[in-house]
Amino acid sequence: MLLDKVAAGGATATAKTTAEWNASIGYIPAAGELIVYSDWKEVEEGGETRTIPGIKIGSGNAYVQDLVFVGGVESDVLTAHVSNLNIHTSQAEKTGWNNKLNIDDANEVVDETLIFNRN
Repeated sequence: MLLDKVAAGGATATAKTTAEWNASIGYIPAAGELIVYSDWKEVEEGGETRTIPGIKIGSGNAYVQDLVFVGGVESDVLTAHVSNLNIHTSQAEKTGWNNKLNIDDANEVVDETLIFNRN
């Protein structure tokens, strides 16, 4: 069973499949709890099928099955945010991280000398 509960800054997010949520009879998510349907929708992109999660937000007084999915403009904004690879870090930061020293697991110590590289 897929069940991931994450708490951050007081908010809780729970992820399950559609079948698992449908089996959660009587469950009332807390107000503000993020409910993730991990297999909400499938889309075809470039000849491949991708699974898109769906999100509901708990009201504190409605069953999970009765809550509406975040959709329309909200869904587009969320998708754009998730797809934006530079929104929280810049390409310069990523390049800097990629150019830091690291260790090759196979050859990390030679004759008591730690070997660093820039792979």
